[in-house]
Amino acid sequence: MKTTKNFEKKITNLVSSQSPGIPKIGSGTPAKVKGGRFKKIAEIEGAEDTRFSPSGTDSGRSDGDTEDAAEEGDSTIMLDQVLDLLSKRWDRIHGAQALKLLPRDTKLQNLLPFLGPLLRKSSEAYRNFSVIKSLRESENLQVKDELYSQRKAALKITSDSMCSLCNKKIGTSVFAVYPNGKTIVHFVCFRDSQNMKAVGRGSQSRKR
Repeated sequence: MKTTKNFEKKITNLVSSQSPGIPKIGSGTPAKVKGGRFKKIAEIEGAEDTRFSPSGTDSGRSDGDTEDAAEEGDSTIMLDQVLDLLSKRWDRIHGAQALKLLPRDTKLQNLLPFLGPLLRKSSEAYRNFSVIKSLRESENLQVKDELYSQRKAALKITSDSMCSLCNKKIGTSVFAVYPNGKTIVHFVCFRDSQNMKAVGRGSQSRKR
């Protein structure tokens, strides 16, 4: 047995010495592992270069940046739609309230289609109200002047002055004068006539 083992060992050494191109067991494994490791490192470095390259698809942006950009694009589209609605429905929208709801960075140039006709309408309405106010003031002055003229007029009551309603003398009773300045009546008669007119109008409205 010992002789057989020695013989096999000699044959093995002989084959190894005659075949230098055949690598020994375990001699090629480290080189292979080392080459595979370099290959993996190169692939990782290439992937990093692709990720951070300016010409890459992501262009150095993270997912959060992409979402922010998408939100900004959506907000821009929404703002354009709002401005378009304001320019078309400016006559049905409260201008001051609408401006409070818009973003602060909204350009004034973009608001011109909305503010232009709105300001023109406001100016026109202000001028109309000014004219109406002047007319009302003038009318009020005329009424005051007429009232002063009526109060200034003098009416002479004599012992023969008669009440136009009861056909009795006025005497010393309280009297009323109609707007024509000539018709004189007792105040009691005037009050009763007004009450009768009111009752008559009420009964007619019930019949209708």
